[in-house]
Amino acid sequence: MYAIDFHIHVGKREHLSAAFLDYFIGQYGITALEAMDALSPESFSAFLDSQGVCKAVLLSEYSPEVTGIVPVEFTVKFSGDSGKLIPFGSININSDVDTGAQAEHALATLGCRGLKLLPSYGFYYPYDRRLYGAYETASRLGAVAMFHTGTSLFPRTRIRYANPLLLDDVANDFPNLKIVMSHGGRPFWYAEAEWLLRRHSNMFIDISGVPPLQLPRNFPKLERLYDRFVFGSDWPNIISIKDQIDQVTRLAYKAEIIEAILCRNAAGLLNIDCF
Repeated sequence: MYAIDFHIHVGKREHLSAAFLDYFIGQYGITALEAMDALSPESFSAFLDSQGVCKAVLLSEYSPEVTGIVPVEFTVKFSGDSGKLIPFGSININSDVDTGAQAEHALATLGCRGLKLLPSYGFYYPYDRRLYGAYETASRLGAVAMFHTGTSLFPRTRIRYANPLLLDDVANDFPNLKIVMSHGGRPFWYAEAEWLLRRHSNMFIDISGVPPLQLPRNFPKLERLYDRFVFGSDWPNIISIKDQIDQVTRLAYKAEIIEAILCRNAAGLLNIDCF
């Protein structure tokens, strides 16, 4: 079964912070870094085909204190215009440029379908009023606002900013904004993330970083809320996307639920076709 992967990182060595570069080499080796440097849109699209991914969201990043900076211009250029690779922008909360203007540039000018924000890497709360311009713009344009929630082992990360309950204010203040909680609050806040789905109809969970076979245990109400979950791999942190997709297909859910998680829900969020 083919899937839309809602959570993929691309970038080159030059985009990584010094601390994260050391971490990445220690975790994955210099060969993995060289493979990332050599990656092209064509080779990556072929790789995704081999993994059973029909379309993929590629994430920009602004986290200079933790992982580094993957500029939106790079992500958009890498994505090309085939429609298979779908770019998301990011926001610099400390910039002199208003966040609404940053969002307008990424979404309206460059054609991104959403924004990726990483509060625990940028050291801010998601309800910080400096971000409200970005949320207003994304809501007006029908774009997605995607947040890292839950833990991370990366050096310098501040976990206190990653509790999904901190998104309750944002969901209340922007009821038409499509909010995605990446990683579903792993592992401390699964229950909180699932509860937010019941409270706010505009909230979703991207399952990247959650072992697929543990989904029924971590999200016991998933069968009732299945239209609010999207598949994500967090590549390159997960090497085999195909294995993640296969694990989802083996879950004891109805076929329509599996299809919704792997493709249909993401297609609805992005206003695209599944294939």
